Amino acid sequence: MYHRFGENNFPTTNVTLDQIDQHISELIKDEYNVIPLRDVIKAFKERRELPERTIAITIDDGFLSVYEEAWPRFKKAGIPITVFISTESVDDQYETSMTWDQIRELDNEELVEIGHHGHAHAHMPELSLEDAIKDIDIADEIFQTELGYIPDMFAYPYGEYSPELRESLEDRNYLATFAQFSSTATSSRGLKEIPRFAFNENYADMNRFKLIINSRALKVKDILPRSPNLTTNPPVIGFTVESNVSNLASIGCFPSHINGAAKVTLLGETRIEIRFDEPFPQGRSRVNCTMPGPDNRWYWFGMPFFNLNN
Repeated sequence: MYHRFGENNFPTTNVTLDQIDQHISELIKDEYNVIPLRDVIKAFKERRELPERTIAITIDDGFLSVYEEAWPRFKKAGIPITVFISTESVDDQYETSMTWDQIRELDNEELVEIGHHGHAHAHMPELSLEDAIKDIDIADEIFQTELGYIPDMFAYPYGEYSPELRESLEDRNYLATFAQFSSTATSSRGLKEIPRFAFNENYADMNRFKLIINSRALKVKDILPRSPNLTTNPPVIGFTVESNVSNLASIGCFPSHINGAAKVTLLGETRIEIRFDEPFPQGRSRVNCTMPGPDNRWYWFGMPFFNLNN
């Protein structure tokens, strides 16, 4: 997942042009299977196995550098992309955003699909459910007017969501909804809040990029806590690994707010429990669990957490 390209004044959401050129040079190698996001979701829905190292490229918000810098590079390489548009910045003609004419031009390209990213790019768990739905309704009307349809894939702004909003969106028949946290995607987690690895200038070097695009997914179930919105802090965290993955004792789990690993306990052969004493800070946090796998590829499983309490 990307946001900006060559916009060096915004390092937390930008990748440099040299970085994206290096990423694309790696992605076009034969060992990678880069396909449209919709094809990934269709395979997940059908529980159909995808080839090793299958990757989909997504871009959030709709910044002008997508049109001017990223798309020409992806097009030349023959790489499909999905661009999730927040309608307010486009409708209000922000200087750093694409125009609707440019978005329509992209939408007419065979390798581009437009996704739904709400209207005001709000922190939706901080809104009432009514206001969150209203934001999405506003975007629906604008998409219908400007594109003639409402995109059927939805990415939560900032990757943040609540169980109540997630349930409300089930009535809208989105093909899938997407979050933003580091984890290799797998159909075992369903088609809601699908994880995506985010890149910016500080986290887009080639070592990290290669580690991510070569990562393996852990198939898990019985994840606790069930909601990412914290009611107990620190939370009691656990999950059961579904597949026959050996050497689970080597797994390491790393909370984003702690300089080091959490305590991991293996219960039986497949149940992992994670404990740490320091509460999550206000806002977004995460826990990443990794372990070495076959062919020098790492298993990578992540969980997001939102602390909305002051």
